[in-house]
Order: sequence, then C-alpha cells, then structure tokens
Amino acid sequence: MHIWIFNHYACFRHGTGLTSHAVMAQTLAEAGHVVTIFPAAFAQVYAPAVEIPRRRPFVDQFEGDVRFRFVRTLPYRGSVGRLLNMLSYRKNVTRAVKGLQRPDVIIGSLSHPHAVEAARQLSHRLGSRFVYEIRDIWPQSLVELGGISRLHPIYWHFLALERLAFRHAHGVISVLPGIEQYAALHGVAAERVAYIPNGIDPGLYPEPTEPPPIDAGHGDSAAGAPFVISCFTRFGSGNSMETIVDAAALLQQDPSGGGIVIRLVGDGPTRAGLERRAAELGLANVEFLDLVSKPELVELAHGSHAFVHSHRRMGVVERYGMSVNKVFAFMASGRPVIFACRSSYDPIAEAGAGISVEPENPAAMAQAMIALRDLSPEEREAMGRRARGYVLEHHDLRKTAKRLESFLKSLL
Repeated sequence: MHIWIFNHYACFRHGTGLTSHAVMAQTLAEAGHVVTIFPAAFAQVYAPAVEIPRRRPFVDQFEGDVRFRFVRTLPYRGSVGRLLNMLSYRKNVTRAVKGLQRPDVIIGSLSHPHAVEAARQLSHRLGSRFVYEIRDIWPQSLVELGGISRLHPIYWHFLALERLAFRHAHGVISVLPGIEQYAALHGVAAERVAYIPNGIDPGLYPEPTEPPPIDAGHGDSAAGAPFVISCFTRFGSGNSMETIVDAAALLQQDPSGGGIVIRLVGDGPTRAGLERRAAELGLANVEFLDLVSKPELVELAHGSHAFVHSHRRMGVVERYGMSVNKVFAFMASGRPVIFACRSSYDPIAEAGAGISVEPENPAAMAQAMIALRDLSPEEREAMGRRARGYVLEHHDLRKTAKRLESFLKSLL
C-alpha cells in the first residue's frame, strides 16, 4: 500500500513532538508499504521549525524508509495566529503532494480538524480511501478546557468539519479506547472502526537501571539523595500542572513530606506562570527543566524513582478514555506512576503499577507521593516491573502498526 498521513504535529522518532506515526510508519515500511508523513514545518511556538527554501511549498527529509514532507505553514503566536497556521497547513498540504504516486489510503489525523478536511478532500479527488483518525474529541474537548464556548462560531465550524469527516470516512481509527461508542453516535458501524492506541518505541527503552538510593529517613539508604518524582509534559492543554505545584506546596508544609523532589520537564504556555508561582511560594522541592529529546528523557527517567501524570477533569476522558504517550513512556521506564486522571481507561490501575488518585486534588496527590516514597525498594521495583510488562504487551507501537496494517487492508 501507498499510505499518506496528514499530521500537523508529527516528528521523527527521537524528536520532541508526536512520534507515534514515525514509529508505526517505519514498521509499515519494513512490511513493504510506502509511507509519507506530512507534518507542518512550523508546528507550534515551542517546537523547532524546519527550514524550507524560499518559494518552495515543502521540503523532504527521510528517516529510515519513511518520507517526511514538511509543509510550509505560517509562524504564529496567540490563538488567532494558531488558527491561521492550521488554515495555511490545510491550503499548502494539498499542494505538497506533487511528484508522489497516488495513495491507496490517506489518513487525516485530528491534530486539528483542518488537517482532516484536507485529507478528506484529497482522498475524494484522487479516489483514495479516507481514514479519519481521532486523537481528541473536537470540538467538545476545547469547550471542556475553556478554550471556546458552544456559542462561538468556531465551535460550529469545527463541529461541521467533524460531521463531514464521519460522513465521508471509509474507516475511523482512534487512540481512544471508547471510540466505537463515540463513532456509533455518528452512525459509523463497528466494523469500520479500529482502536489504534498510542504507545512506545521499545527500542528507545532499555531494561531500567536501579534508581538512586534515597535518604535513610525515608527509605533506602544513608546516601542522602531525595526521592525524585518526575513529569515529562507540555505545560498547558489538558495537563493540570498547577495541581502538582500545589501538591509540592503541601509537601513542603507537612513534616512528613520531606525528602521528595518533583522534577517538571517540558515547555508550554503555562510554564512561566507556574515557575513564578513556585518562586512566590518559596518551593525548594520543585525543579523546572527544559524540553529535551526522547533519548535524553530516557536518561532523566533512570534518575527518577517515580512519575506523576496530572490531568484536568474532562467528561470526554471519563466517557471515552485516554491514551497519553507520556504515561506509557513512564511505564516503559520501569517506575511506579501516580495517575491523577479520571478516565474510563486507567492503565496504572489495570497493571497494578502505581497509585491512581482524583484529578485536580493536590492533597490526594501529595499523600500518594508520600505513600510511594515510604514503600520498600522491593515494592516499588515490583510496581515498575508490572508497569513495563503491561506497556510492552499492550502499547508496543510495532504491534500497533500491525493492527493498523490489517485494518487498512480491510478497507481496500
């Protein structure tokens, strides 16, 4: 098969953005398929832009057997600029297909609705199968995050694009476990729907090393090292990073909360405000580190004793589940995880790989951090083994790519 993937935010396997498509594409290429991914050259403010020669609509780069055709898009700051960036992707990606063989399948990935609409239009024009990939429930997720109102024209615009995508899709795939239920609301039969979850590239996660010994008063040895809980994340969107900072404040006030350091790694629109808040509170137990590549994250993971994922409370997540790449990366690192998310799919509870708590509840999160610190090293190691085993069984992207291959073949 010749497969095109329209994903505004896709990047190489070891990049700092969305890497899932790159990993699956390489697996598909090794099976004899020809895959081209179409990312935006300027995807978002906090990611490095790809240079495109003047007057060129795109530039090709290769990773292994996979072509990445980076599409010229408008640089931006702010919400209006972001919308114009999306619209420029929709316009230019349809011009960036010159010189390529007609695809059998075009996957429109819901990084935003305009990428999906471009895929829909091109598949109709070229006579290809159109596959609608849902990564988030648009526009409902934007409403729940407070980004737009149901009365706003952009809500109805995105809703109209969603209805078009469902109406014309030959197949629907999604990272969300509850996708069949959601697709059924739009009249899509179960046999035309496939759950293709997010996951990890196993080659990036070697067998975990033992974490550093921690302070004698709180666990393992007299070495005096703190108990490090890390979060590799984007500051903003559905992530409730303020909950982690507020939990750190409670730990600092609590005599039993000593010996814990929270390491926050990443970038995003709310980071500067959270750094100011941590400074105003005088928090000595929070560290902010810059965004790094996937291999560097693996090294940071080896220096951590546990991880935390903190999510906003969202109805769409409660109903249809979540599939967050960073959670699976935490699990692959062989460490226990605090999962502060109310979701119909809770991989941490299913694997027995940590502690699940209510979202946006700093007190519950702080108590979970203390509880993990006070476990024996053997108990934490057992949680980490279960976490790694679970993610390799259920979220290995090489296996996921085989599932995607079978589904795409069924549509031809």
